[in-house]
Amino acid sequence: MIKKLITLIAIFAVTLTVIPLLSQPKQADAASVTNQGLYKIINRHSGQALEVYNYAHENGANVSQWTDLGGDNQLWRFVSVGSGYYQIINANSGRALEVYGWSTADGGNIVQWQNFQSNYNQHWKLEDSGGYVQLKNRNSGKVAEVYNFSTTAGANINQWTDLEGANQQWTLVKVSPSSTTVNSTIVVAAGQVYDGKGRTFIAGSALGDGSQAEGQKPVFRLENGATLKNVVLGSPAADGIHTYGNAYLSNIVWTDIGEDALTMKAAGTVTINGGAAYNGSDKVFQLNAGGRFNVYNFVASNAGKFIRQLGGSTFKTDVYIDSCDISNMSESIFRTDSTTTTVTMTNTLYHNVGTKWYNVQHVTEANNTAY
Repeated sequence: MIKKLITLIAIFAVTLTVIPLLSQPKQADAASVTNQGLYKIINRHSGQALEVYNYAHENGANVSQWTDLGGDNQLWRFVSVGSGYYQIINANSGRALEVYGWSTADGGNIVQWQNFQSNYNQHWKLEDSGGYVQLKNRNSGKVAEVYNFSTTAGANINQWTDLEGANQQWTLVKVSPSSTTVNSTIVVAAGQVYDGKGRTFIAGSALGDGSQAEGQKPVFRLENGATLKNVVLGSPAADGIHTYGNAYLSNIVWTDIGEDALTMKAAGTVTINGGAAYNGSDKVFQLNAGGRFNVYNFVASNAGKFIRQLGGSTFKTDVYIDSCDISNMSESIFRTDSTTTTVTMTNTLYHNVGTKWYNVQHVTEANNTAY
């Protein structure tokens, strides 16, 4: 009762101070939010931005509010998981907003964690509330709020019973363009870093239509030692990304896989850390050369195979899959024709994946869960 009285007083007290937010350019309501683009999430009461504290990347890092500085840790992507719910993914870490420990209690803490599409404590419904948006957790039914109506930078974000408080209401501000059309492959040179800053890249007709037709060109080509981060590939994605040697990819999202999401074209170590890939007719990742292929903290759904080594090839590739969520693969998680290739999968959720290992002779598994 005391908290509810405080809430009503606070709503009255802040009414005059928040009117300018209502006319803020690019403000989004619940119905207008899309999978493409990045958003700031601004608290109605404090005027401060939702962020992952101190640019942290690790699981369990705290979520707080801070002065709006436009940093990647203050930018979020909304990914639909069906039934009106979204995952809210941080642009800096690639991890999902969640209620820690599946708490259903008032005051349950909100943190970031690796992206598990099936976890209800990472699902949020966007509900319109007096010109603002509330973030309601699917597991607990409670809403995200700034604790105790704080206006201090660094104040904690937790969940609480929905009291329609101004500290429970948020403005969504779209801050990135919806798409950039790419008519010529973007080459990331050896040793260079390309930061897409959360923008969506769509293949122009010169690259391909994203079908299974052979000969399509990639949107990005990574030379030996290149890094690509914070990129969304929209539809069509042509032949996605090609790597030539060692490459590191962080927080890459394919909203539509296209011919293949990524193809390893030359031997090396390729690491994909964070991100997601959805909706493909065949492979997500294609391995046309030997070496090591690492996929960490990744979500993949609705394709034929998660990983495929080039048909008929006998070269050795070592595949490592950790902390991923893989679902709805019509054929397998990994298919190879090589008798020397190995796969290690740990800490991963999987569902409806056909024949999990197709012709794979050497498999190591630990702490995986079928759901």
